[in-house]
Amino acid sequence: MKRETGFYLDTSDFDKKLDKLDKKIIPDATRRGLVDAMNELLRDSIEKPPQAPKEIGELWGSIAGTVKAFIKRSVMSVIGGFNKIYARRHHEAEPGEFKYTTDKGATQPGPKFMQSKMIQFKEKYFWIISETIKRAGR
Repeated sequence: MKRETGFYLDTSDFDKKLDKLDKKIIPDATRRGLVDAMNELLRDSIEKPPQAPKEIGELWGSIAGTVKAFIKRSVMSVIGGFNKIYARRHHEAEPGEFKYTTDKGATQPGPKFMQSKMIQFKEKYFWIISETIKRAGR
């Protein structure tokens, strides 16, 4: 405000902190939240049906984890997943294309095990991201 009005509020400190929050804290916290959400997605892919198949090699033990999380303008992206060549083939298979056994760890294995979790638990994953940002802003 102008000093001539008789009331002056110095917001320079607030402006600096808000600028830091906007340009550094929120983007960094969002990246951390994306990593945590991806790791939760990978856990859910093993624990919740349709589960990641286990009978061909050791898919469950091949979690590559989160490789990269980034923010570009209004787009948030995270890269992560399982570290086996056959994982993509099973993930993209049409339902019923593969007959999975249930005696090697996955009681309810199936294709599209990651896509189904993204839809089924989207609120949980967004909550993880938003809570990470909230804690960073304190």
